[in-house]
Amino acid sequence: MSWVTLSVVLQAALLIYFQLHELVHLPPWNDDSPGNPQRGLDVALGVAQAGIIAGVAREWMPAMAVGIAMYGGWLALQVAGWWIPYLYGASKGHMRFYEQHWERTWKFLPAIGDHPIPNAAHVVLQLLLLGALVSTAAALVQAV
Repeated sequence: MSWVTLSVVLQAALLIYFQLHELVHLPPWNDDSPGNPQRGLDVALGVAQAGIIAGVAREWMPAMAVGIAMYGGWLALQVAGWWIPYLYGASKGHMRFYEQHWERTWKFLPAIGDHPIPNAAHVVLQLLLLGALVSTAAALVQAV
């Protein structure tokens, strides 16, 4: 399997997974009972992902570069929002937001004191993001 093919497959899996996660209430996997104020942003992100997938499938290097930037930035936000608070603790405001939105979701990682625990849904999202980022970067290197 080529890097382009793997990238397209992983990006498509990420697109489908993220849209289902954000738009379909699936407790205890996700919990949108407080509502999803970023629904419009989620749909726009899905449209952007679809464009990147189409560009990568055509081996268009600018689409690959945009995909790398988008997935890298998105993954960095996930690390800042989930892994830093999990490992080092979170502010009271972050904890309130976490408790409101993700306290009732399924988790498998061990607790570290009173730190917020990344839920399984976001761990899967982050693994898909990492796969999309690495495979798209490899596809770009291969194309060059």
